[in-house]
Amino acid sequence: MSNILLIALFVIEVVAFGWLIWEAKLGRAKREQIFQLETQILKLEEVIISMEKTIIEKIDDINDKIR
Repeated sequence: MSNILLIALFVIEVVAFGWLIWEAKLGRAKREQIFQLETQILKLEEVIISMEKTIIEKIDDINDKIR
């Protein structure tokens, strides 16, 4: 009887360990997706900032011409 319980416990531990490995892989994949999305957001923010600088420069040029 104790051998059966020992084998059952071992099987449960192996399954639990496999589940933890699987969850870790899923978590890593999700973190990678988040990282890629954040990188895209940063690139977009750089473009927006560049466009804002250009707009400000053009407004300054127009203001200089008006004065």
